[in-house]
Amino acid sequence: MKPIYLFLILFTSVTLTAVAQDEHPVIGVLVDSATREPVQFAHVTNHSTNQLTVTNAQGRFRIPASVGDTLVFSIVGYQTLGWIARQEWLDEEISLALPQDTLLLNDVIVQNIPTEEIFKRRILNYQPEDTSFWYHGMPLPVAREDPMLNEKTIKNPLYMATHPLSAMYYNFSKQEKEKRKYHRVIQNEHREQRVYAKFSREWVHEVTALEGNELTDFIFYCDYSLDYLDKTPLYLIREDLLAKLTEFKRDQRG
Repeated sequence: MKPIYLFLILFTSVTLTAVAQDEHPVIGVLVDSATREPVQFAHVTNHSTNQLTVTNAQGRFRIPASVGDTLVFSIVGYQTLGWIARQEWLDEEISLALPQDTLLLNDVIVQNIPTEEIFKRRILNYQPEDTSFWYHGMPLPVAREDPMLNEKTIKNPLYMATHPLSAMYYNFSKQEKEKRKYHRVIQNEHREQRVYAKFSREWVHEVTALEGNELTDFIFYCDYSLDYLDKTPLYLIREDLLAKLTEFKRDQRG
């Protein structure tokens, strides 16, 4: 049994010595293929032995390898390339070139960036295309307004008594105050759009037959509030408009 153990020990030692003798350090420098400048801190991997190193500030590297091993070089901004180690690499310093990894992009159009206020208004005013289906003859659903956006709701004594914690949050939370502020802005904009669609300069001209500066003076003379024009039916506004027209012409003559 002892001769067998002695033979195995000698065989293993010879094998390890042979492997060690076949493996030599590959020494070289990695450069940019276009500028010939050294490529710093690139990863150098011997995929055959799973050994790894990194190029230094001068692009130089040193890694153990044998003839036939695959050496892979990689770094961000460059193509990842691999080479098979040759016999001459083990005898002299080598120089390898790594090409840059270029990517062609489409043309980019740069526009002015809107302010945060304008951006928020555009988001709040955005109306997505209605792709919903509704059966003919059925009434359309009415969108419910969030009651927490109404100052009267959160300041109602009954609500404050029955929901004290919620009332404190909605009354003192900065975020909720901002929500109500923007809600009021949007509500005012919608009201103005409704009023301008109902009470336009063209409509007043059709009712009164006034033109030019006289029409402008008459509109200022009426001095209707947005709230009145929004809530009052159009036929009542027309009657009041004709009554004010008589007064306006009398004042003009006087």
